[in-house]
Amino acid sequence: MVAAAESYAVEQEKLSKQLEGNSEIHIQAPKEPEVNPALYRDVEPMLFRGFLTLTARINGVIFVFKSLNQHEYELLGFTGGMQTDAIATQKFWDIFLAYGVFMIDGVNILPEREKFIPKIAEAFAEFPPDARQRVIRHLSEVNRRANNAVTITECYSSEIYSRFRWAQIKGLDPTSTAVTGIHGTERLGMNWAQHVWRALNYYEDRNEEHDREWENAKFIGSCMVGKGIQKVYHQDTERRRKERDERLARKDRLLRQVYMGESADDKAQQLQGAVVVAARSVDELAGQLEKDLRGEKDWHDQVVEAQEQRIRTNLQGRRDHLEQLVQSHEQEFGRKTITGGTNIAGLTAIEVQERILRTKQLEFQAAARGMVHPELADPKMNAFIDKWGMTDAEVGSSLSETDKDISNVVPIILPQTNPRGTPFGKK
Repeated sequence: MVAAAESYAVEQEKLSKQLEGNSEIHIQAPKEPEVNPALYRDVEPMLFRGFLTLTARINGVIFVFKSLNQHEYELLGFTGGMQTDAIATQKFWDIFLAYGVFMIDGVNILPEREKFIPKIAEAFAEFPPDARQRVIRHLSEVNRRANNAVTITECYSSEIYSRFRWAQIKGLDPTSTAVTGIHGTERLGMNWAQHVWRALNYYEDRNEEHDREWENAKFIGSCMVGKGIQKVYHQDTERRRKERDERLARKDRLLRQVYMGESADDKAQQLQGAVVVAARSVDELAGQLEKDLRGEKDWHDQVVEAQEQRIRTNLQGRRDHLEQLVQSHEQEFGRKTITGGTNIAGLTAIEVQERILRTKQLEFQAAARGMVHPELADPKMNAFIDKWGMTDAEVGSSLSETDKDISNVVPIILPQTNPRGTPFGKK
């Protein structure tokens, strides 16, 4: 407690000195959530090499396999694709494995791959079926990782080190040997990850150029119409904040889609764990207040709405289940009310009579338990009877029938014994 009080006093002293000296108070702005670079381990090879690799030893020979790009898949489609004929199917997979070979025993086959592909396909055709299927499964896993890398290339392009790499190779062919360091990669063509990365960086450069020109225009306008340009500054700040939040939310959805298996279009799941930038400043709190006054829904309102929708869905599911039970009961028993049953087949008449008597006995016992005796249930009633010396016969009452004519009966009006008084003694 003492240490905390001392640190608090030191901070207060610093703030007072800043206010007395009219110095600026610096508050650290919130940073964007950082992504572990290990998540992009497959993206950089796809961008700066062109493919992913897998090393295997087959019969003492070291093979280095690589992932296939869209151009190679198109070439495989020209071979006939997956046909019903067993021979054509086996030939397709042999060519698929041949296209996936990068190096054989330390020799790069990419510069003259067209010459080696038929020989490699024939070599794979001689493999046992189990061994060939095992190689196909491993190569398919590499291609699956390559497809995921294409998906999260958009996330990678928003990182600062991605912009550094773009500045390094901007204007160069990403498939050239000068970029990849591997002879023959220019014969493979650009993959989808490289296309996406180049397009996103191109538009980011355009946005930066447009923002720079727009800032210059606002600076010139502020010299003439200062107050009017101030509103434009606030609008630009709000627009940039919304763009940043949308970019972070989309990055979160894509990463969850690849590494957690969640659907990118499932908004209900994203609301449970999306990247949310909470209000950390007065401006952001004021923005939330304005949204509340305008009746707009913020993230918290969406979470509450999703929870209410989930509760309504559960209730509707229970109602549907009960309706299904009622329908199945009607189909099985009809309109009969089934409260239980007993199989009396094989019972004698005496046994049936005993069961009937036992049932009536239980009914009478239940009725007796339901009767209430005031003199027994209420202690005050017992005390009243003992005080005035009343008997059980006097407590109870009985009604007897009569055959007298009741048409001339006149009700008796009792005189008022206590006249009504006047308030405050006034007459």
